[in-house]
Amino acid sequence: MKMLVVLIALVPQISFAKVSFGKHENKVMAYGDCNDVKEVIPTLSQWTISSQAGKGCENLSPTRQFDDVCSYDVTTCVPEHVVKYQDANPNSHGPNCWNLSLVMKGILPHLRYTNPEEMAFYMAPPLCRQLKDGEARQAGDIGAIRNVNKGTTSESHGFIYISEKLSYSKNGADKRSPYALQSLDTVLKIYGVPKDSECRKNEITGTNCKAAVSYFRCQSLDSYMESHKEIPEKAKKFFAEAKKAEGCVSEQTMGGKALSAEAIQNITDAALSLTIFANQLKQDPEFTKLPKDEQSFIAKALVYRLHGVSNQLYLNEEKFLGDSTNLLTRSFAEKINANEATR
Repeated sequence: MKMLVVLIALVPQISFAKVSFGKHENKVMAYGDCNDVKEVIPTLSQWTISSQAGKGCENLSPTRQFDDVCSYDVTTCVPEHVVKYQDANPNSHGPNCWNLSLVMKGILPHLRYTNPEEMAFYMAPPLCRQLKDGEARQAGDIGAIRNVNKGTTSESHGFIYISEKLSYSKNGADKRSPYALQSLDTVLKIYGVPKDSECRKNEITGTNCKAAVSYFRCQSLDSYMESHKEIPEKAKKFFAEAKKAEGCVSEQTMGGKALSAEAIQNITDAALSLTIFANQLKQDPEFTKLPKDEQSFIAKALVYRLHGVSNQLYLNEEKFLGDSTNLLTRSFAEKINANEATR
């Protein structure tokens, strides 16, 4: 697994053609032609309710109106993540489009750098499935933009689909790129997806597209764990430790505060315990009785979680802690790969 962190180029934020979104006094505001804003509000509310990220809204009145131009407070219409992070910038480079997509679906718990391999890993079963062409998209689905070259694809961008007009995206890993509600067409244009319908289907089948978008429906990691009672508590405990370590790194990444001694210990403990877990996998009767694909998913997910922590530490200029976590991540990954090779 490569340990190289590549920052996606900063791209400009462009609002929905007729409706703009912004943050004012901790409120999420929508501005524009009154009819256009009214059309957007139910879409936002539907997304929020369907994703169980809030109660949604109804019967809103404009906060201001001048002729046909209105502003609406849509804070209650959008998920808590949007309320907290609309227009927000991380303190460090790292948190990016793929991470936002996975966090919004409850696959990852915290804001940090996510590499393209991690995104591709989660877009496959058991957590996600690609929508079939012709299948109706739903607010909250993940859009994955991929570069296409001679029949092979590579990850380029990820976003949350809200409607055919609207998305939620962070366009790049640069700290100057904010989280933002923005036009779906704008996002597709920024990442080079042609307007041809062949390049904008649920599945990437077009051979004439240098970049194309496909769509995925995902469940959260918690819902997966709850539906698989056979997963041992020990494995769930390691996910909890990884989550704690990611939380510490995320707080530093978003807020800029130095890591506390407790945070450093949490990160170190998580890395050590996961390495020990990798050493014990082949002998652990609770783990080895799981289906092979389940074993593989759990082990690789933990590798990616630790890998994400070490990458974000480098971006936060925590070189010593990043190096030590990186070494343990490599050891962890090598053990996992060795275990899979002997099955």
